[in-house]
Amino acid sequence: ARSRERDWIPTTKEEIKLLLGVWILQGIVQKPTLNSYFTQQPLLETPIFYQLFTEKRFCLLLKYLHFADNGAAVPEDMLNPRLHKIRPILEHLVEKFQQAYTPQRDICIDESLLLWKGRLGWKLYIPMKRARFGMESFRLCESASGYVWNIFVYTGKTTKY
Repeated sequence: ARSRERDWIPTTKEEIKLLLGVWILQGIVQKPTLNSYFTQQPLLETPIFYQLFTEKRFCLLLKYLHFADNGAAVPEDMLNPRLHKIRPILEHLVEKFQQAYTPQRDICIDESLLLWKGRLGWKLYIPMKRARFGMESFRLCESASGYVWNIFVYTGKTTKY
């Protein structure tokens, strides 16, 4: 049996942009599992996903994509040191969200629990929620369109605002 590591092909800037686009689309077209996005069963399929990526390639990109150097030390003055691995991309996205659009008068703060069943030091448990385990995030959104203008991820008692 061949390992996934042997199947790795270096990625490109265009493929990473495509991956980000697919992630955004997955937020719009919600399915119960990752592999259900790539099903070709006539009643369940959403062809755009398997036309853009094979399930194997998509999973490989998810496995090996890193936004920070694992060996680098976490700066002491960082606002949320627990987010140091995704901080560069999160800050970049927020900057682009804010440059692309200015919300109108009616805005709201949206709180959500992002489902997460894996290991996580600040995972929350809220028994009354459908997704009972996960990461809590707050988003500043425009009420009419739902446009996200800012994002804040709660990382436990050590979170600095």
